[in-house]
Amino acid sequence: MMKRMLAAVLLLPLLIAAPSTVMAEAPYQSYVYNEWDQSKAAPASYLPERTYSGIELGAGTFSEPQDMFVDNHNAIYIADTGNKRIVKLNERFEAEAIIDKLDDNGKEMTLASPIGIFVTDDGAIYIADKDSGRIIRASADGKVELVIEKPTDPLIPSSFQFKPTKVAVDNAGRIYVLSEGQFYGLMQFNSKGEFTGYFGSNRVEVTPAVVVETFWKNLLSKEQRSAMMKLLPIEYSNLDIGADNFVYTTTIISKNSREEIKKLNPLGNNVLMGQQGRADFGDKEFTFKQGVKQDTSFVDLSTDADGFIAGLDRTRGRVFEYDSEGNPIAVFGSLGNQKGTFLQPAAIAYWKGELLVLDAAKRNVTRFALSEYGDLVRQATVLYNQGLYEEAAVIWQSVAKRNANNSIAYVGIAKALEKEGSFDEALVYYRQGTDRSGYSDTFGQIRMQTVRNNLPIIMTVFILALAGYYGYKAIRATRNKRRREVSR
Repeated sequence: MMKRMLAAVLLLPLLIAAPSTVMAEAPYQSYVYNEWDQSKAAPASYLPERTYSGIELGAGTFSEPQDMFVDNHNAIYIADTGNKRIVKLNERFEAEAIIDKLDDNGKEMTLASPIGIFVTDDGAIYIADKDSGRIIRASADGKVELVIEKPTDPLIPSSFQFKPTKVAVDNAGRIYVLSEGQFYGLMQFNSKGEFTGYFGSNRVEVTPAVVVETFWKNLLSKEQRSAMMKLLPIEYSNLDIGADNFVYTTTIISKNSREEIKKLNPLGNNVLMGQQGRADFGDKEFTFKQGVKQDTSFVDLSTDADGFIAGLDRTRGRVFEYDSEGNPIAVFGSLGNQKGTFLQPAAIAYWKGELLVLDAAKRNVTRFALSEYGDLVRQATVLYNQGLYEEAAVIWQSVAKRNANNSIAYVGIAKALEKEGSFDEALVYYRQGTDRSGYSDTFGQIRMQTVRNNLPIIMTVFILALAGYYGYKAIRATRNKRRREVSR
């Protein structure tokens, strides 16, 4: 069908034979959403490979572990909050170090409740120690290099209690901190620990109650307005720094079910719009339990070098994976006691092309490996995002055969057809992929191509018609002139 695709077909057996795929049974249902936001069954992209308890890891029993981080050497750090320590694992999932005491200029510093962990490329460890109200930066050998406590600044109310829960650091050394009860965005510090302001605040959501309250505030006096409840933005629940040095955040509750995951540029603006620009992440079908809407509640997220984003939902124990543009790639996981299900999912991290999920209630880590289907989807997505549409289309064809509900596969094929000029065929696949924007653009290309192909004929007919019209007028004028002369 496509010339360049024929060459790429030869690569498909090698791509399918790529390592790290598993062939196991999933203890949960995987699915995708159609254009009407209805869930449709899909093959599982990730399958549970193994679970690791603290005892199996050689670190003793975990107690309420709350965070997990994978560094650039694939070492795994777990914030074992209840045991007041950080556990470091090597690539073989063996406890390599237990960090429960730090050297603060010769004095012993203990951890009160390490609830957030981040490790930079040079090995510096940042710990969000909530109960002590400190962000601690320590070297790889356990020596304290920096301690950040409640900053003094006009922007920070004197009544505010600094209770850091999560921390992340970008390539420039800027430190981003989530603090409990902080609604004005991420607290930003420079590499010296000096407070520099707030970053990327969530907006106040526009709901009917907010509209009514805003209306009344316009009618009331200043004293009456001050007595009313203040409208506050939604609080972030977690953050991560991507390979692109952008700040990624999750929001645990969103009344409008929008922008639950954000990608913040250096100006603090969200640039992750998701599928068809809706910025809608998580489940689109809802249930109600005792009159309460059971919406997706993202407690953590992780990004990898290829730009994939994995968000962890505590409501239903699911993992939602998206590509770098926010398009849905995979959904897996559930609540339960089986391997691959969770009781209280707390943290997620990419590890060597796989995903690790930390469960605070089960006190273990589950490792998920790509299935054959998931591996194909990932390879096609990477090629597609690199602009290699023809090469990606070969794999998308295989994906579509395994999952007729995968709209992204059809869009990928359509892109390849459009690039080689097969616009009519591209329209068919855009329609199957429910991509209205792509369909409209391609239809515009067909219309333009039709005009170009028929322009010589159109112009010839137009010129002939114009010549005939003016010729007829000239002949008629000549005849009228002769008649007037004869009549004289």
